[in-house]
Amino acid sequence: MVKKRWLLIALVAVVVGAAAPPGSPASAAIFGPDTRTPVSPTTGYPASATVRLTFPGGQCTGFMISERTVASAGHCLHTGPGGTWRPNIVAYPGSDGSNAPFGSCAAVQLFAPVGWTGRSNAPGGGDPAHDYGAARLNCTVGTRTGWFGLGYPTQTTTGSCTTTQGYPSDRPGQWTSSDSVRAEDANFLYVRHPFTSGQDGSPVYFAQPPVSALFSATDWDELCPRPPVLVKPCPCPPPPPCGDCPPITVAAILTTNPYATGPSLANNIATRITPEIVNNLMQWR
Repeated sequence: MVKKRWLLIALVAVVVGAAAPPGSPASAAIFGPDTRTPVSPTTGYPASATVRLTFPGGQCTGFMISERTVASAGHCLHTGPGGTWRPNIVAYPGSDGSNAPFGSCAAVQLFAPVGWTGRSNAPGGGDPAHDYGAARLNCTVGTRTGWFGLGYPTQTTTGSCTTTQGYPSDRPGQWTSSDSVRAEDANFLYVRHPFTSGQDGSPVYFAQPPVSALFSATDWDELCPRPPVLVKPCPCPPPPPCGDCPPITVAAILTTNPYATGPSLANNIATRITPEIVNNLMQWR
């Protein structure tokens, strides 16, 4: 049988209110067949905690990290080096394309590190490794949707299977895909999840492929190593509203399509969760 591999910085916070021009979302980057599959229903965890974020001129994806806070890519919240905060951000947790089962909540405060928001000639300004942030909402919808945990590995992750889910602007509703870490460095995981605009800010987490009639657990161990052990700093999220299912721990945030050289030229890029990022997001919860 032929087996195939699955495919602190100073902090900045702003109270929402001032207008800002919309930015350009990420371009499409799909390697081979588009393997995204629709998520339905979206009322169960973790689909319920995956959030469609809208703002004038565009949309992104985010994910709940507390009862009132959504994490996402930094550029979904702030336009970048020397730029402006996005206005009128609205969160739709678990949106399925035709309705919002958990309603909508407005962002009332935005957070991002100055490593992203600072001017490009400032130390670290616009650094892709700092392309992350959070939006605090005017509601506590996370008590109904559940939320994701945050963690980071202490060993190599290349080859490990990954899952992501989000809201591509080229199709309605929430979509998910599976792949594996193709390469990594201190700041990024390089993956080939199909990626189009709107999926910026999607959570990336490690997952073990299911055992099936075609592939046993041993087969998958050969094809895709078991998920790496993650350091999961507390405060930890409470059990999600699905009963006994464990909270999912996000290890990276999908941020951009290929650019530059090296592994970033041949893969989509996810900003990996680090101790610094965990500390910042915990403060913003």
